[in-house]
Amino acid sequence: MRISKAFRLCLSVGLIFTLLLTVVVSMPALTTTTYANNTTYYVDSAGGSDSNNGLSTGAAWQTLTKVNSTTFLPGDKILFKSGSVWTGQLHPLGSGASGSPIIIDKYGTGNKPIINGNGLTGGTVYFYNQQYWELNNLEVTNTSTSAGDRYGVKVEAHDVGTYNHFYIRNMYIHDVTGTNTDALKVTGGIFVTVSGTAVRTKWNDVLIDGNTIERTDRTGISNGSSWGNNDGAGNFEPYTNLVISNNTLNDIGGDGIVMRASINGLIQYNVVNKAHARDTNFDVAIWAINSTSPVMQYNEAYNTKTTNDGQGFDCDFNLTGCTVQYNYSHDNEGGFLLVMGNGSIRNDNMIVRYNISQNDRARIFQFNSGYTPLNSQIYNNTFYIGSGLSTSITTGLAGSNPIYFKNNIVYNAGSGGYSVKANDVYDYNVFYGNHPASEPSDAHKLTTDPLLAGAGSGGIGLSTVNGYKLGTGSPALSSGVLISSNGGKDYWGNTVSSSTAPNRGAYNGAGVVLTTPNTWIAVDDANVRDGTYATTNQAGTTAVTVDTKNDLTSYRRDGYFKFDFNSYSGTVSNATITLKPITAAMSGIQNEVALVSDNSWTEGGITWDTKPSSSTVLGTYTIVAGTPITINVTSQVQAAMSTGKKLSIRVYSTSAVNSNGNVSFASSESITSTDRPKLTITP
Repeated sequence: MRISKAFRLCLSVGLIFTLLLTVVVSMPALTTTTYANNTTYYVDSAGGSDSNNGLSTGAAWQTLTKVNSTTFLPGDKILFKSGSVWTGQLHPLGSGASGSPIIIDKYGTGNKPIINGNGLTGGTVYFYNQQYWELNNLEVTNTSTSAGDRYGVKVEAHDVGTYNHFYIRNMYIHDVTGTNTDALKVTGGIFVTVSGTAVRTKWNDVLIDGNTIERTDRTGISNGSSWGNNDGAGNFEPYTNLVISNNTLNDIGGDGIVMRASINGLIQYNVVNKAHARDTNFDVAIWAINSTSPVMQYNEAYNTKTTNDGQGFDCDFNLTGCTVQYNYSHDNEGGFLLVMGNGSIRNDNMIVRYNISQNDRARIFQFNSGYTPLNSQIYNNTFYIGSGLSTSITTGLAGSNPIYFKNNIVYNAGSGGYSVKANDVYDYNVFYGNHPASEPSDAHKLTTDPLLAGAGSGGIGLSTVNGYKLGTGSPALSSGVLISSNGGKDYWGNTVSSSTAPNRGAYNGAGVVLTTPNTWIAVDDANVRDGTYATTNQAGTTAVTVDTKNDLTSYRRDGYFKFDFNSYSGTVSNATITLKPITAAMSGIQNEVALVSDNSWTEGGITWDTKPSSSTVLGTYTIVAGTPITINVTSQVQAAMSTGKKLSIRVYSTSAVNSNGNVSFASSESITSTDRPKLTITP
């Protein structure tokens, strides 16, 4: 993201050439057939035949060649049989009309139909100068032994004016071998674009919703435009009614979701886990650039890798009115929010409100050195920094524009500080915990405990953060300053008045009753070892640590923990497991935690060969020696209340094989009682 304007313009020219070349390569040289509109066609890779008319399940077509040679008409449907597999490119022809889109979907029961690009260059599913289409319920993949210009779905409009209505929904797009050196950040999962410079062109009414995207390089979901430079020079023809929503992205090589060239674009209810997984350049989980009034809301971004950016969110270059609200950001190595801008490459009227950041790493806010956006409003957020972390709250602040930082709660159990300019305005914030020398002046600040219901207890999911509500008697209740045009509601949907003093932080409801949590130490915990040790119990009853390691055969170790809360009969509003890593042999070690449904194992008997299998992944954590990890198990404990009141987890390394990759967690036999693994239930 840190590239000069001139370089970006050069890249735009390169993009135009690349896109034109892709069109030439991808357009099939086939004789087309046109049928009557409002017709449903069926395609079955195993039981169909291209000599059929395709008009019923019993007379289905068979190949992509047949589909691609047909020009479809408004109201047509193309249905692919569930469980079928095709190899090659899907590129049907024709356009729908307003109120009569052409629809691609599946029929029958079973797995989604698969389109396997098998290494082809370009879009595995591809549309060129086509509008009024809806694409649903396909599985798409395109792998190769070498990086290349590949996409799961690519939609392109070239020199055509305004094109309308393209919906991509409920797709499963995975394992697309793009290129992580792609400076334009577009290869990967879904890419909707505008190319050409002869006719001002844009998209209207684009919806990318409910898709699952995994292991795509470099990007998960993005759009672009050769008319997308929002620099005031007259070359801006923004997308209208662009919505990216309800998508789940996992293990993305570079950027997760990128919105470009839009006006009033909306990114909401998405989850991005482990962006920046393979790329070594600058990437962020969710961000906008070259747009007017983009909104990023109700998203969860976590586990973004590296500090080459590496944040959960980003308001980037050439933005006006970027709004980041109601998001949950946690455990991102680069931090919460990147804020870019540089002189004429502006970023004005930014609003950041009602967000929750938990244990984001390097920095909460990173500003582009030398520039602060005009009128940056940061208010009513809650930032939690756990013990042992050195997360900076603000970095890179410079330039003449002040930031306005009000009504926020900074719960700083770490050691990081602030970058503050003389004209920055800090007012009515809560600064609790450690107070570095760089902490800004604030005439109305509070430094007393804000009485959060469960600081640091957030898990995976937007609904797991009730620990950031304010308890009864909190000094942050009704003690904030009024903010004009405050959005009207908090993270949980509580009303924020325009006339009475708000709370401080992301919660604006009434104080909640703080309850004393109940804790249980693990009743069984042990590690198991493979290879020549596969039948040997690793002294589970006496070992003071439980170890994990991804190593060569005979040296790999997985950890198991079991909790018995049979004595508990109350309600469960929140439940967490806390594990304390005593040692981590190297930085950046990743451990994953998964649910174990079989609770019959014991620490004195478990071996590699007898260990129970795990299922649901509960979280992935970067291990720092001395810094506990907290696993949200609320739903699992709630379920176990009626099925035996026991809970087991498996902890294992997902880092690369390395003889120095070991982690040692304190066991229930640890001589330091506060380090022992514990389950905490809050009624």
